Amino acid sequence: MSEDLMFPLLILLVLAFILLVPALLCAGLRKIAHPVPVWLPLLPAVLVLLVMGVLIQLNAFGNGASMAGTLVMFSLLLLLTSLAVITPYCWFGKKTGIGKPWLVFSLLSFVGVAMMFWSTMGESREGGPLPQFFQILPLTGWIFDAIATVLNIPDIVYSAALPVHTLLLAAGLYLEVLIIAAMFYIMLGGLSPAKNE
Repeated sequence: MSEDLMFPLLILLVLAFILLVPALLCAGLRKIAHPVPVWLPLLPAVLVLLVMGVLIQLNAFGNGASMAGTLVMFSLLLLLTSLAVITPYCWFGKKTGIGKPWLVFSLLSFVGVAMMFWSTMGESREGGPLPQFFQILPLTGWIFDAIATVLNIPDIVYSAALPVHTLLLAAGLYLEVLIIAAMFYIMLGGLSPAKNE
């Protein structure tokens, strides 16, 4: 694959994960169980994090600078943000009164993708420690930083040689998008039906 195809492929990937994937995931979860149990949308997110951890630990894509490695990792992060958008909908969906949830999914997926790019496109520190989480995850980053400080493991958490920072960043991104989506659905549920229409 040439490098000229990388940017258009990434744009198509982002558009697919904004417009199609959340609705398909929600429909798939509803096919498995309707109503969707609380734990069911969390299970795929945990599986995505495990797959990311295994890929990073096995160094499946070499040094991570390959195009295939970049596309796979971005796809997994985009899948994680899509799961974060639909998880609270599975919990609060009936209360929102949304007739066509794919419209709301697109809006929240765009927010999730923007947060993903904002949190993952920071400056590179070759060989140095990685940035603290509060700088890139405003809602949940301080929790991970506090845990690393309390457990006295900042050398492990912020090391560029270990996958801990990448996995915590992905988990924090999932939590951030989940919190924003849950607040949005709760606010929609608080609106009266006349205002909601």
